[in-house]
Amino acid sequence: MSGFGALANPAFRRYFVGAVAGVNGNWIFRVLLSWLAWDLTGSASFVGLVAALSLAPVAFTAPFFGALTDRTPILVAYRWVSIGLLACPAALLALMLAGVLTPSGLLGIALLFGTVISAYHPVRQSLGPRLVDQPQIGSVVALAALNFNVGRVISPAIGGFLIAQLGTIPTAAISTALFLPNLIIGPTLKPRAVPPKAERSSFLTDLAEGLRAAWSRLPVRYSLLLTVAAMGPIRGVTEILALIADGRFQRGAEGLGLLTSAVGAGALIAAVFQVVAGARLAGMAATRFTVIAVGFTATAALTLAPSFPLAFALAPIVGFAGTYVGVSLQIGIQTDLEDELRGRIMSLWMVSITLSTSALAFTISALSEVFGLGPTTLAVILLAGSTVALIAMIGKRRA
Repeated sequence: MSGFGALANPAFRRYFVGAVAGVNGNWIFRVLLSWLAWDLTGSASFVGLVAALSLAPVAFTAPFFGALTDRTPILVAYRWVSIGLLACPAALLALMLAGVLTPSGLLGIALLFGTVISAYHPVRQSLGPRLVDQPQIGSVVALAALNFNVGRVISPAIGGFLIAQLGTIPTAAISTALFLPNLIIGPTLKPRAVPPKAERSSFLTDLAEGLRAAWSRLPVRYSLLLTVAAMGPIRGVTEILALIADGRFQRGAEGLGLLTSAVGAGALIAAVFQVVAGARLAGMAATRFTVIAVGFTATAALTLAPSFPLAFALAPIVGFAGTYVGVSLQIGIQTDLEDELRGRIMSLWMVSITLSTSALAFTISALSEVFGLGPTTLAVILLAGSTVALIAMIGKRRA
């Protein structure tokens, strides 16, 4: 079945229209937050703090929102996260129109946005698969990755253009408008119903049940461990490209932009490939491990590259590997997952990506001060490669 198969479902098509608008609104809003942080303070560290607050809640609150998602009628949860997503740029717009936007106010909005996003992830990863039949779930995941990566490539540039040409207030208004379709489309969706529980359990019991299910099921545990070991080093390096662009090659912000765009282009190619491959991805485990090996090699070579053109040529390979592995593992988890566990299990998947990426980015950047970026990355990848091989051996032995 083609990876576009989910689009044959009218309800999913409507949902996907809202998702496309929302992803573009998300990226434009992130660019706006970053620009306002710089414009208000002129402080690079404040810009970093705003970015961190808009991302960090996913690592800490996602499991709780995952449990809440599984306890709440999914369309009710979808409506509330849609309202939350709309409220963040709307609040920013109101503060700017009133002329009272301050650095502390911007920090509050960034933290609110990060918290809403941490709730949105388990909701979207639960709702999308419940709009289609089980054989089309892989298509849902692949299309979500395609949507995300198209937005990642084009929307930051659109956001920068809008700020430069129209100003920050119109850009905030446009970002707000892009979150509206989800609210309009939500009531028209008819997701698959979840069988009611015989007894109503407590929130903490549901949370513990999700953790037990993730660990006790070999395919889920295997995928989560592989996500940490395989994606952490690859995505971790993509978070510290400034150390390569300027620290190694003195190419400044322009070099950082070029490397970031090249990584995004590789990720987009992977997403397109996975949509075209469709259901065949489920049986391509050998290809996944080949891509992991290629990704590790390209990541190490990127940090050791003797010239910027070579680093630029390697960056798309790194982006391709990170996206291909992440999407294929998510498809593996989602395909056989019961609807009543999706919120909890997929929130743990988001945590595994977020924490492994941030931890490896920090570890590599900190150790590079002593040992150098290239040798540190190479050591981390050798350790990660050994871990991946061990996970593969254990998984094969128990299969």
